[in-house]
Amino acid sequence: MKGSDLVILKVAIKDKEEDLKKYRSEFKISSPLMIDVEAQVATDYGVSSHPETFIINRQGKIIGRAFGDKDWASKSMKNLIEYILKDKR
Repeated sequence: MKGSDLVILKVAIKDKEEDLKKYRSEFKISSPLMIDVEAQVATDYGVSSHPETFIINRQGKIIGRAFGDKDWASKSMKNLIEYILKDKR
């Protein structure tokens, strides 16, 4: 999705920075990975499982939510993301 205005942010809840560094290295994560020590983001968004994904549009509105692991590199997920990126609202 290079060249698009897609932004991926990962938020770890109540994890330690050292553990996240190992996780980032092991899974070759290049997107920003933030720590929510107080679990405030989880509370604000009503996170109920891990992992949980929120798709948020340009206006900050949640337009999609996925529970559990997903293959975000699959053709169907790429099609979904491309469709969302075309929506300029």
